[in-house]
Amino acid sequence: MSKKMKILVFGSFLLNVLLVGFILGGLYHRFGGPDFTGRHDFMGRQSRELASKLPDEKATLFFKTLEEVRLENREAHKQIREARERAMKIMAAPVFDEAFYCAEVAKLQELRSQMKRRFADATIELARRFGPEDRKALAQYLRSARKPFREAGPQLRGHGPSPVEGHQ
Repeated sequence: MSKKMKILVFGSFLLNVLLVGFILGGLYHRFGGPDFTGRHDFMGRQSRELASKLPDEKATLFFKTLEEVRLENREAHKQIREARERAMKIMAAPVFDEAFYCAEVAKLQELRSQMKRRFADATIELARRFGPEDRKALAQYLRSARKPFREAGPQLRGHGPSPVEGHQ
C-alpha cells in the first residue's frame, strides 16, 4: 500500500472515530446524561444559571422540585400522545365524529391544564421556601425560561396551530 493510501485510510478512520464520538456524546447529554454537577440536565442551561445564584440547599431543593414535577408529568405526556393519536385518527376517518373528536380535545386540554397546575404548585412551594432575593432570581428564571417547542407559537414553527391545539 502506498504512503498516500495509508494516510487517506488513517485519516478516514480518525474522522469516523471523531464523528461517532461526537454523535454518541450528543445523544448521551441530550437524553439524560448528568451535567457537570452530576445532576440530570432536563431543564437546560437556564436552570443551572438559576441554581448558581442560589445557596446550595436552595439549589438542591429547586432541582428536586423540578425533577418531581417532571416525574409526575411523565404519565400525562404519555396520555397526551395517545389522545393526540386518537384525535388525529378521528380527524382522518372517512366519517368525522365531531362529538368524539371534541371529547379527545377536552381530554388533551385537561391533561395540559394538570401539567401546568403541577408546575404552578411547585413554583408556589419554592416561593414559600425562598427568601426575597431567591424569589427574585426564580422570577427572572421563569420570565426568561424558553417555552417548549409546541407552545412557541405559529411564528416560530412556520405554520398555524395543529387541529387539536387550536380547537376550543
